[in-house]
Amino acid sequence: MSDHPQNRRIDRVLDPAYVDGLGSLSLDEVRARRDDCLAEREHLSLLRRLLQGRAEILKAEAERRAGGDQSPLVDRLSQILADDDHPVTSRGEAVRVALPEDEMLLARRRVERLASDATLSDPSSLDDDQLASTIDAMVEEEQHVSDARREVIVVLDALQDELKRRYKDDPTLSLR
Repeated sequence: MSDHPQNRRIDRVLDPAYVDGLGSLSLDEVRARRDDCLAEREHLSLLRRLLQGRAEILKAEAERRAGGDQSPLVDRLSQILADDDHPVTSRGEAVRVALPEDEMLLARRRVERLASDATLSDPSSLDDDQLASTIDAMVEEEQHVSDARREVIVVLDALQDELKRRYKDDPTLSLR
């Protein structure tokens, strides 16, 4: 998958033309577009969780410096990365799309551009300003990813609605 804007799946999915004229598209094309949306949503979900995890690690270091838990970071990782602070935003759907290795690698690289692995493996090496700046960058990027994910879900809903309409009009379609 290329980073060139015209080739990125998210750009195709969020282009308003992607859902224009859904009624005139073949069933296979609507399904293919739905599957692209599902894949993009899962990619963004992974990216968002990676960003949240990295930010949580860095926030734990900031809290330690402010007098919080002084035990080694590695001893607290499972507690730090627990999902307690993040409300479940699932729509009650089963995850249907397994992300290919190359997409997982792209998500990790995007996160690592914000904070190097060295920073994450030893956040104590950052001064307070660098730590705060890196946390802010992670939180801001996570917000952008969450916003994009919400936009993809709007497109996904339009595609799902079209499929439901077709299946309701002709119940035999779902059997094909």
